[in-house]
Amino acid sequence: MSKKFSKPGIKGKKNRQSIFTIVKEAELFPFLIETIKDKTRTKLKAMLTHQQIKVGKEIITQHNHPLKIEDKVTVSWDGPFKKENYDGIKIVFEDDDIIVINKRSGLLSVGSEKEKKQTAYRMVTSHIQNDNPVARLFVVHRLDREASGLMVFTKNKNAQEDLKASWVKTHPKNIYLAVTEGTIEKDEDTIISYLRESKALIVHSSKNPKEGKKAVTHYKVIKKNEFYTLLEAWQETTLKNQLRAQLKSIGHPVIGDKKYEAKTNPIQRAALHLRKITFIHPVTLQEITFETKVPEDFLMLFRQRYYK
Repeated sequence: MSKKFSKPGIKGKKNRQSIFTIVKEAELFPFLIETIKDKTRTKLKAMLTHQQIKVGKEIITQHNHPLKIEDKVTVSWDGPFKKENYDGIKIVFEDDDIIVINKRSGLLSVGSEKEKKQTAYRMVTSHIQNDNPVARLFVVHRLDREASGLMVFTKNKNAQEDLKASWVKTHPKNIYLAVTEGTIEKDEDTIISYLRESKALIVHSSKNPKEGKKAVTHYKVIKKNEFYTLLEAWQETTLKNQLRAQLKSIGHPVIGDKKYEAKTNPIQRAALHLRKITFIHPVTLQEITFETKVPEDFLMLFRQRYYK
């Protein structure tokens, strides 16, 4: 049994696909012969050679590739599948309801009026549409363009609503890493201030409750030297540019963060990374956590040989 989908192509080009669910174990080429009766053996061999067949997410050209029950075989009728280049994101986890990625610094998480194509959202959408050309992606949260790190999206509206509803309970467990200019004296502290955004889209931090929304950030120093401080931070509130604005307000902006008056840029990026993310899975209702390694370019700044 097949399901056919049509996805609009560029300049009117078709991109018709059919998806077949395996109900008994078989080899790929015999399955194609039995299932696609209006194509000759020669044509089906050519489609394999020309990379028009996928099993799951993988393009397969091997005739005797084993098929297991519940495998999905996708046929592209109008040409080879494109090998997507997801330059800027790495897929960390994926199931039927959610997808977790690691985003690089400099990439927008979601489109803006000025930039709609090169975004994490667009890349992940392209990825899920390789399996289902009419699949949609739903935003749960955002990550600053200047920041790298973990993000979670959902594949359906219900999952998005459920995940957003539980987000307030779990977001304080999310851990950011930042490298700041200068040596922060206190090894642990809490920053409480009030944030407002200017017409120039810069967030300003104030101690006056009348001058913005309350923002609470906790931090702990991991490493420091005479030039920089590496810290981890977690937030009770999730306001725009919160950590960046508050670190600037205590005289230690994130390195490379020109928007918030950083004077140095030793690693050619803003040193802000969402290292750990925790949330409640919208279907299993289990609390799950994903972590990344500390970015190597962050650690480089605290190695003695770097300064020789």
